[in-house]
Amino acid sequence: MTVSYDLYAETNPAFVSFLLYRFVKSFSAGTSNAPHICLAYLAVPMAMSERLEVGFASTNAATGFLAWLNRFPESRVGLQRDVTHSKDVTAAGLRAALHSQLLSMKFDGTLEIGIAKKPPENAKGKLSSGAKNAVARAERLGGWMSKVGSPALIFSALEVTP
Repeated sequence: MTVSYDLYAETNPAFVSFLLYRFVKSFSAGTSNAPHICLAYLAVPMAMSERLEVGFASTNAATGFLAWLNRFPESRVGLQRDVTHSKDVTAAGLRAALHSQLLSMKFDGTLEIGIAKKPPENAKGKLSSGAKNAVARAERLGGWMSKVGSPALIFSALEVTP
């Protein structure tokens, strides 16, 4: 039996909007602040990058973003390229999430959970293992980034530009 990787399914705007929903939900649970929209352009490529799975697999929610970067500095390698190549996918996912009201954007550019019916909590469990891991990475990033501070500090720590 031949197993193929379905890249289209994971770059589908509906899936990316689900990733962003879980990122925003995790970020908001860790702080009273909401994530700025620019962090979506980091969260999506980092969550979808299977090369980062090794670093994420040996961490937990308490590890922290900067501690993870110190343990796995190689995570920065190729990240600027990933951010650049995923801009269209991220933008399409953002548009889908905002249009469906799964997420909403405030005047200051921050994202919050929208007024649409929320995806069921067990939706992640119904995904393939690759997609499930991507959602878990998005959730972990949301929790970690909520404790770091400003988006500028996060971009600087990752050594990428928006």
